Amino acid sequence: MAFKDYLPNCLRVHQVRPDHPLEWQDDSGNKKVTLDSLIDENCQEFSDNASAYLNPMLLNGHMQTAYAAFKPFETVDRVFYKRLILTYRDQGEGSVDIAVKSLEKSDYIPRNQSKFKLPSNYSFFEANDPRLYSNDDKPMVIILHGLTGGSAESYARTLVNRITAGYNFEACVFNARGCCNSCLTTPQMYNGGWTNDIRQCVNDLKSRFPNRKFYMVGFSLGASIMSNYIGEQGDKSEIECAVALGNPWDLCHSSYYINNTRMGSHFYSPALAKNLVDLAQKHIDVLKESPTLGQAYKEHIIRAPKTVEEFDNLFTAPMFGYNTATEYYRNASSCNRLLSIRTPFLAINAIDDPIVGFESLPEYEVKANPYVLMLKTTKGGHVAWFSDKHGKRWYTDPLCRFLSAFHKEVVLRSLKPKINEKLLPTNIVGPVMTTYGDYYV
Repeated sequence: MAFKDYLPNCLRVHQVRPDHPLEWQDDSGNKKVTLDSLIDENCQEFSDNASAYLNPMLLNGHMQTAYAAFKPFETVDRVFYKRLILTYRDQGEGSVDIAVKSLEKSDYIPRNQSKFKLPSNYSFFEANDPRLYSNDDKPMVIILHGLTGGSAESYARTLVNRITAGYNFEACVFNARGCCNSCLTTPQMYNGGWTNDIRQCVNDLKSRFPNRKFYMVGFSLGASIMSNYIGEQGDKSEIECAVALGNPWDLCHSSYYINNTRMGSHFYSPALAKNLVDLAQKHIDVLKESPTLGQAYKEHIIRAPKTVEEFDNLFTAPMFGYNTATEYYRNASSCNRLLSIRTPFLAINAIDDPIVGFESLPEYEVKANPYVLMLKTTKGGHVAWFSDKHGKRWYTDPLCRFLSAFHKEVVLRSLKPKINEKLLPTNIVGPVMTTYGDYYV
């Protein structure tokens, strides 16, 4: 290694590869592709032992993470969105923000969605908008945000902006219930294992755009939801390729880690808990209508839980039929379903992530599943990876090139995976348990 590789802002990549990597090939057997060969040819930044240099002022995971929290980069990667409202089977509502090319002002507001005003770069789709249905075959990426985020987050906008402008992809962001100024219509929210909503979102988009190929990228808790969903779908997945960044694979470990480190217990956990409390208070009128949790919201939200675990014990766990937050964490951890993934899957985690930690990354499961490849980076923090002070992130361009290359070299060429069924791992863990609503495919 060169001397500059020892600089404190140097990021290095280590690939965790499956013991028997999945290989795609054409009918003649001449064209062969693996995930790591695709990376080596198209996005060397993700290659094994690759290096890069992050912002020299953000020397560790704490600084990277704090910069992501306190710098919204509102004037960078500005995206215009049209919002589609989804009605779920329990009559709750959610939203999908689809990127459009220019600002479109409209006075139309769907019934039930008038309580919160959208930012000026957003407007709603009307039900008869012809753009909500198309037979085009453009690839489309679906992005899932972090704990209380949404389509306005800078980590989502940078990906949406780059992949739509430079790679001829369509893009949308799936907002969890109540997030990003969407209105709750039932007293239910979401958790890291609740996959019914994203499942219905994918089915809805597939019905509107039947010829499109769909890709998926999840950040933080959104990566957990996405990974659980991809694992539950197994070989029935409608997703061509998925990427998880900053996934808290083991929610029990992440909860212990954030509450038992000095920075975590004093800063990260209280800050995340405040975000959850603020979101709950924003929708308190609807949440108090819950026949089981209404009284709990009235009594406990005022004193504001100080940690995520305390919030989950009081609200999230009982909302979804769990007795405790720990039971929820154990059951909903996406490492449980990694062995069931049958979609080409790239996982990216920084080992200096001060929120997720790195000690429990599911490396053995990755090695056992031919469909999965993991990248561990020495720097990056939690969903940060800032290359400069202006909001440029290390992962954005190589991730776009990775998805574009997979689409062009595997999907469009109709390469078929060469699978030895005997090498596929079996997984006895089923869908995430919940007594609130049915799991459905």
